[in-house]
Amino acid sequence: MYNEPDWSSLSLLELLEKAQEFAKKAYSSSMSTYAFIDRVLDKLPQGTKGGAEIAELLGKAQQVHKTLAEIQQSISHITETLSQ
Repeated sequence: MYNEPDWSSLSLLELLEKAQEFAKKAYSSSMSTYAFIDRVLDKLPQGTKGGAEIAELLGKAQQVHKTLAEIQQSISHITETLSQ
């Protein structure tokens, strides 16, 4: 269970920094998820039942990874804009 701390005293830039920290962790985890699913697919014998489902999971993991990279980039851009 996640207990959210009281972040009401943080500034806008501090909140964005926290968001960036979480995005980096999520990005790293998504990369690990993608890598493990990819290994499963590589080790799965050809024609084995479930291969299509695993390939679909791999595609979804790749999309999540891409989306998280875009989120990180957007947060960085917003932070830079607000810092000026």
